Amino acid sequence: MEDRQERGKLEQMVRNYLMLYPDIYSSLRSGIVNISSLARDIHDKFPEYSISSIRYTLNKISSETAEKGTSRGYLEELLGRSKITLQDKIAVVTTSRPINVKYLSATYLQDSIVYIVDELRVGKIEVGTSGQVERDVSAIHILSPKEIERVPGFVMRITERLFSAGINILQLISCSNETIIVVRRSDGIRAYEALTL
Repeated sequence: MEDRQERGKLEQMVRNYLMLYPDIYSSLRSGIVNISSLARDIHDKFPEYSISSIRYTLNKISSETAEKGTSRGYLEELLGRSKITLQDKIAVVTTSRPINVKYLSATYLQDSIVYIVDELRVGKIEVGTSGQVERDVSAIHILSPKEIERVPGFVMRITERLFSAGINILQLISCSNETIIVVRRSDGIRAYEALTL
């Protein structure tokens, strides 16, 4: 009984470790990680567990994720089937109270509202002292197949691609099968290319 409890503790520890390092977890899911090397790294942080037990647990987790059908290839296929558009001439408006503005997206946070607006349609934006307007940004709109709602890791794959291209995300809004990513205008074309190539 004690061995089973210890195995349970080890498995939970490994899962918690992987949650802290999503890039490593993603590599494990894709089958491109050296499990022995990863087991040694985890053992360095948790020497009370044997390397072979950690390796066994990593193999177990790897096989579980492979069975779920959410491999990197499948995520790439879903991204490839998504309609991706780049829109310049937008602004991000953050206010503490609602304003009367035509918006592309509005996100209601606990203490503020974030509007993404098309500057060409809105004209001058008045927020007074209750908010701020951030210009020189671009929006990437991703309309994906409905099945992404059931597939974990899709948004993570998008952010991984942008991270790999050295692009900082200013805003990310994801709801159902639509994702809007706001980046600096100077990064807009590179961000679009990183998601469509």
